Amino acid sequence: MIYIHKGDCLEYLSHIDNEVFDVALIDPPYFDYKTQHRKDKKDKLSQPLVQQSREGQLRTIQECIRVLKNNSPFFIFTNWENDWWMQERFGSFIHNKIIWDKGNWTAGNLKGSFGNKYEVILLGVKGGDWEYRGPRLPDVWGGKDDLLPRVGTKRIHSTEKPVDLYKRVLSIAVDRGAIVFDPYVGGGASAIAALELGMTFIGCEIDEEYHRRATERVYKREEELGYAIKHSLET
Repeated sequence: MIYIHKGDCLEYLSHIDNEVFDVALIDPPYFDYKTQHRKDKKDKLSQPLVQQSREGQLRTIQECIRVLKNNSPFFIFTNWENDWWMQERFGSFIHNKIIWDKGNWTAGNLKGSFGNKYEVILLGVKGGDWEYRGPRLPDVWGGKDDLLPRVGTKRIHSTEKPVDLYKRVLSIAVDRGAIVFDPYVGGGASAIAALELGMTFIGCEIDEEYHRRATERVYKREEELGYAIKHSLET
């Protein structure tokens, strides 16, 4: 089952009981989304991105931890400018900082700083009895020796992560049939990853246009997977 709630994640979480979900994928805003957004040549990414304050983001993370089952992991996707204040509040939960090499880099200050080529994924655990699935991995992902795809141009959201990145995280975190929560669905990549791995997905997207895009993307992928299963049974 895939369900994407259209509305504010904090309002939605206020109605959720404690210890419901098996894993949380948390990708909050990286900057002032009220005024900063990007466009591609076809204007697909021109939708302004909704802003949430730092305190709002911290409250969202706190609520995500509350609704997680005990001994369950959560992953916070962020960057070097923001991970310090997240760790300052939730450092007792954090087990690892994963460096994800995106395969490209931002322009930034061309004369006063280096190009930013990586983002940060914080692994947190509610409780102390969680173990990762599969072989042990290093804490640097991406790059030429890794099969993870780079951030591409075929996106419906300007800060969208690759589906395969979410699939790696979920495959490490939980088993098939797990219940996944994402408070910031965006372009729907996390929902697609859960769908392809046979997991239940519940998420929130406050922006009406991105909610529509993500929902349409999920419907399309469900149809593709349904056709593939039917075709394999027939042959």
